[in-house]
Amino acid sequence: MSSRLHQLLERQQRLIAKSAEQRAAITADMRVWQKPFAWVDRGLGVVQLVQNNRLLLFAAFALLASYKPAGAHKLVVFAASTLKIAHHVRDFISLNKLSNPKA
Repeated sequence: MSSRLHQLLERQQRLIAKSAEQRAAITADMRVWQKPFAWVDRGLGVVQLVQNNRLLLFAAFALLASYKPAGAHKLVVFAASTLKIAHHVRDFISLNKLSNPKA
């Protein structure tokens, strides 16, 4: 076997070992994020459920309003402020705003 081929095989083995170490390090680092990502995934699932079933949302709110009007008022205030904040954040991070600023 030529020395060049032998060097390439050794280099290949070193790179394979290095990539295995890097994969293990990434796996260990991502393990910390697994639970927060699961919560985000659940939240997105709830958002999708609400978007696809608006009637369910309105029925639940009507039921709450009929039993506890003060609780419904607090919910409306909270939802309105949350939506306002969400729209501001979306506008802030939107790339479309950078390319087409409002005049």
